[in-house]
Amino acid sequence: MLDSSGFLRDTKKVCSAIRLGSCIPSGEAVTFWGLLMRVQSLSGLLSISLLVVASVLVSGCGGQKADRETELQVLGAPPAAPLPSAIYSIAGPRQNYVVSKISVGYLVTDVVGAQGSTTIKGMQALQFNDVRVNLLIGDLAQSMAVNDLNRIIDLYIAFFNRVPDADGLAYWIERSKSGAGIDQIADSFYDAALFYSGQTGYAKGQSNQEFVKLIYKNVLGRSGTNAPSDAETQYWSAQLDSGVRRGTLVQTMLNSARSFYADPTWNWVPRLLDNKVKVGRIFAIEQGLNYLSPQESILRTMAIASAVEQNSTLQAERLIPVSNLSTSLAGEPNYDNLKSVCKPAAEQSWARAHLDDVYLWYKEIVDVPVSTTTPVESHFASLLVKTKDRFSFVTSQAEVDGYFDTGAGIGYGYSLLRQGTRLRVLYVQPGSPAELAGLQRGASIAQIDGTSLAQPANDIQYAALYPSTVQTHTFDILDPGKDVTRRVLMTSSKITQVPVLTSKVIATAKGKIGYMVFNEHIRTAEQALIDVVNNFKQEQITDLVLDMRYNGGGYLYIANELGAMIGGSKTSGQLFEQLQYNDKHIRESALGMTWFYGYDTLARTLPWLNLNRVFILTGSRTCSASESVINSLSPFLQVILIGENTCGKPYGFLQTNNCSKAYFAIRFSGTNALGQGDYVNGFAPQCSVADDLEHNLGDVSESRLAAALKYSETGVCPVIQGMGLAAPPQATGERDPYPWRSIRILQ
Repeated sequence: MLDSSGFLRDTKKVCSAIRLGSCIPSGEAVTFWGLLMRVQSLSGLLSISLLVVASVLVSGCGGQKADRETELQVLGAPPAAPLPSAIYSIAGPRQNYVVSKISVGYLVTDVVGAQGSTTIKGMQALQFNDVRVNLLIGDLAQSMAVNDLNRIIDLYIAFFNRVPDADGLAYWIERSKSGAGIDQIADSFYDAALFYSGQTGYAKGQSNQEFVKLIYKNVLGRSGTNAPSDAETQYWSAQLDSGVRRGTLVQTMLNSARSFYADPTWNWVPRLLDNKVKVGRIFAIEQGLNYLSPQESILRTMAIASAVEQNSTLQAERLIPVSNLSTSLAGEPNYDNLKSVCKPAAEQSWARAHLDDVYLWYKEIVDVPVSTTTPVESHFASLLVKTKDRFSFVTSQAEVDGYFDTGAGIGYGYSLLRQGTRLRVLYVQPGSPAELAGLQRGASIAQIDGTSLAQPANDIQYAALYPSTVQTHTFDILDPGKDVTRRVLMTSSKITQVPVLTSKVIATAKGKIGYMVFNEHIRTAEQALIDVVNNFKQEQITDLVLDMRYNGGGYLYIANELGAMIGGSKTSGQLFEQLQYNDKHIRESALGMTWFYGYDTLARTLPWLNLNRVFILTGSRTCSASESVINSLSPFLQVILIGENTCGKPYGFLQTNNCSKAYFAIRFSGTNALGQGDYVNGFAPQCSVADDLEHNLGDVSESRLAAALKYSETGVCPVIQGMGLAAPPQATGERDPYPWRSIRILQ
């Protein structure tokens, strides 16, 4: 008896149906696969491209022969080749290039020779020396249900034991979308096989018994000594005699195969078929491949399918003429196949594709041609949307990794800012060459190596002021309160940033006020902040002055922990920030809610200050992660800003590395628990106070700290005689030597 799929399942009824004097052994007669006994593989059939078949029907054979009329009626019009104007020709084999899908088309990059990289727009196909790439198949395949598409690929495997070519598969997809059912398509495959009877073994006038034997041979590899018995052949030919169509019979075999996943004997059959479908999808859909001649299509697609194993597709994938199969030309734009190809054109192409994937404003990118002579940093900068983005950058991976992990980097240990014609010192790191040379806050560097610094530094001066290697230079220093410069010799060295530069408890008539200078959202800041907060908690401070005037940002989790420690119970369990990515990363946006942390990275409970308000000293360098502290605390406690406007950066990064470079492209924006986050112009202070370089940080006479202490006492912004006499710092014309310090980055 046949089950619902058309397969024999009852041993006794099988024996009766085929009228045998004795039963086939039960282990082989219980199922259809028992009747088709001891199958070793589905390989061995000479394959043929259906696209080639259709083309030959028209061109090679003239389209006149009467014995093809049935086939032509079933197949319909053959797939049309792309017009020459829609094909972009590329010299060399496909494996010499990487092809990446981007929003405006495709990037084709020569990774072997010197052809560089080309952006392809408005084309249907790429023509290499060995293959043609169908650029439309990916989108076309996505218009069809996966299971329906896989059933068509199944027919290629069952009839011809080959993987489909992209053009042929596109033809059958279009047929299916036009209303052709899978049984009709299966019959069309059979009719196509008839045309190549000499190669396939199918022939018109062929008896049902002969057809059945061919199915056993072509699908299951049973021939010769392993050929089906007369009884097996007669049973199945009787089904055909009763009206079952030959294409339907093949469908029946495929459906049965996939019902045996749980069968310990025959589960290899569906696994093998699934692997062949997988490789077929890689070849035709993900890579869009077509060989250039019928002979190649026959031999090579057969060889690829035959190399598939029940437990592995590796050998088959090695036969596909693409050097890197890690990415697909179907679906969303990608760039992984350009990764680690460290040639100028490839790096630039990767950078373009990277932006196309993650950049918050990817739709507004204006393409710039790649160049083998342009540094990738410059090319990356040329692609940015300048009207919205003044922050994205590329830098040395080693340099930025060292900084965020330990705060380490080469330098003198000073931070500088231009005020008019003066290049002034903001602060120095403890134990640094700058401190050992006696540099103090407010000092001016008048000359370097005998050249004046009254104007923004030129390239030579800039390299000397901010060296990336150990080197020695001469500095003319004008110390605070002095009229005459002094000359010092400083040698750059490895400097480790101190994230909390200083902290203290200030006793006032109304209670104790904690003060700390927090400059770096780096990994080592976690313990430093916890130590300071624990001290403030022990001292029972009633107010906090958080000095972040020079804090450009860094790790967002550090900002979160700091905010949680300040707010305590007021922020516990509350939303810290909602991150929003571009429309290609909807899932990341849905999962982008971050809550105020209760624990540090070692799972230790964070100390709480439980403050009702916090004073934050700000400036133009208060940026990114520092602004996240301001924005995220604002819904839960009073945040009083004293100083200047912050830099205005409600955006963040995920560092992405390629070819020893770290890429920081703006990926997301952030909003607080009230949905507020559009602070592109920065946060304006409640009390505007110019930076006071005439006093040390932490000096109660320093203008911004003095203003905070007065506000704490009176509840209003003070007017302090002489406050802010120094001109506000101006950064015009000076390059940022450390752009990675002014970021907001997820780990």
